[in-house]
Amino acid sequence: MKIKPSLFTLILLLCFNHYVDAQTKQIDKFQTKINTAVKKAYGASVRMWGFDVQQNQRTSAQFSGVVVSADGYILTAAHTIIPGNNYKVFFPDGKECIAMALGRIDNKETPGIPDVGMMKIVDKGIWPFAEMGFSSSLVKNEPCISISYPESLNQNLPTLRLGRIEEVRNTYGFIRSSCKMEPGDSGGPLFDYMGRVIGLHSAIDVSEDQNFEIPIDLYRKYWTALNLGYNYNRFPENKDSVAVDPMQKIIQQENESMLLKPDFSRIKPASNVSFVIESNLKGSLANIGATLINFQSLNGEKKQVFFSKNTMVGSNPVVVMGGVKMPLKIIAKDQDDDLILLQTDKNIDGGIHLSSAGNEQKIEMGKFLYTVMPDGGLTHCILSSSVFSLPKVNSQAYLGAMVVYNSSPIQFSLIKPDGPAGRAGLKVGDELVSINGKSLTKASEFAPAILNFWADDEVTFEWISDGIKKTKIIPLEQKAQAVFNHPAEQFEGGKSVRRDGFEQVFAQDGAIKPTACGTPIFDLNGNFYGINIARFSRTATICVPTKVLLSFMGKALMR
Repeated sequence: MKIKPSLFTLILLLCFNHYVDAQTKQIDKFQTKINTAVKKAYGASVRMWGFDVQQNQRTSAQFSGVVVSADGYILTAAHTIIPGNNYKVFFPDGKECIAMALGRIDNKETPGIPDVGMMKIVDKGIWPFAEMGFSSSLVKNEPCISISYPESLNQNLPTLRLGRIEEVRNTYGFIRSSCKMEPGDSGGPLFDYMGRVIGLHSAIDVSEDQNFEIPIDLYRKYWTALNLGYNYNRFPENKDSVAVDPMQKIIQQENESMLLKPDFSRIKPASNVSFVIESNLKGSLANIGATLINFQSLNGEKKQVFFSKNTMVGSNPVVVMGGVKMPLKIIAKDQDDDLILLQTDKNIDGGIHLSSAGNEQKIEMGKFLYTVMPDGGLTHCILSSSVFSLPKVNSQAYLGAMVVYNSSPIQFSLIKPDGPAGRAGLKVGDELVSINGKSLTKASEFAPAILNFWADDEVTFEWISDGIKKTKIIPLEQKAQAVFNHPAEQFEGGKSVRRDGFEQVFAQDGAIKPTACGTPIFDLNGNFYGINIARFSRTATICVPTKVLLSFMGKALMR
């Protein structure tokens, strides 16, 4: 006998569906608002460094700033500039110019505060600029946007971060936001959700929500004084009036409504898409995330595979499901993209459905994304960049040897006794003959040859020592990671060991721990964008896009 749903139940269902639909529309409106602000602000966010115009060479570390007038006034942090010095300015559209530092305010009694600095482009031109907002009209929990250039990524284009105002004014006079920053971001702009400059990046503390911004009203208040080009060690006596924000009432009204507070908790991800893989990695138990993919073979058979991070999967891998461990078979590895493809003997309910085509998503900065964690939880983020390449720097394989500059034949000048070369018996003065059977004749060929390899690769070296030719297979090691005490290096979970050497990746601003890499990332409509492959830094998690995953899977399954 069928039981008809009661009228009350139907009403409840209709109300729930209406609520979900309203929430979806609200999220879409919020995304549109943020994207509009980013488009307004992006072109004026600049990358800079000190520059000797006579010698035509760089003279300082990288920092960020924002152009706020068509004739080229730039706002930045005082600790990045010296009045009267020249700086090279790089715009996102490729324009370059020279600017001169004007005034800076850095109180002698409180070093680093208020950290106000101004510059002016000296080249003729009309420059992209952003509108200045008002820090006096900020509201706690108001959305805010960072567009600046973290030095660790070393990219020509800025990355985007989305956050909220945590404190309108702290005890030191700074705005505190949750838009994460790190070295290189100093002087970069913080925008409101209308695309207006409301602050400039100054400093951070260890916690990822401890990001301190110089209020834009200080630049308004001391505009005339900063133009004089002095190095002020106290607040200037000459003050300008600061107007009232014409948008103040609108900002207050919108922040009191739900317009700027979308309910992301109503997003329902696909089930059973994110898992944990356990394995024995160099003698220790290692955990790493994994993404379950469904696909059809050429003969129409339904199959499943797991994508994960290659350097975090060792021997005897198993996938953990509700306390049960299922053995995994390794199908293929891709060292260049740090990918591994695995398979189980049994099918698992759930997974992401992929076809050989039609699953590639457009990588657009400003897109709202989320990661599905193995426990079903969601980590929300914003797509921070377009697709870019990340050269092999930290991931270079280590031999522990150096060669004499311009030597031919190649002669070793330094051998680290506790490195792979030292343990293999190489000595200072020995002559290198070949690597993996390829002859090398001059010193300039040595570094590029080593750069082709990865940590743990077993490489055949041939050399001459005391007139005797020797050959040995030498396992290369992971390059030692430098240890820094800067707060930017102290975030929870730290960086992934393998985090660069990628040809096609994009960045997102979510706080993904290294052990949670391998997990899938989606947009709010459930479209699959790829997997998290490395926690690169405090501000960025690096992701491999779906296009690269499909290419790897296609090649692996055709073998």
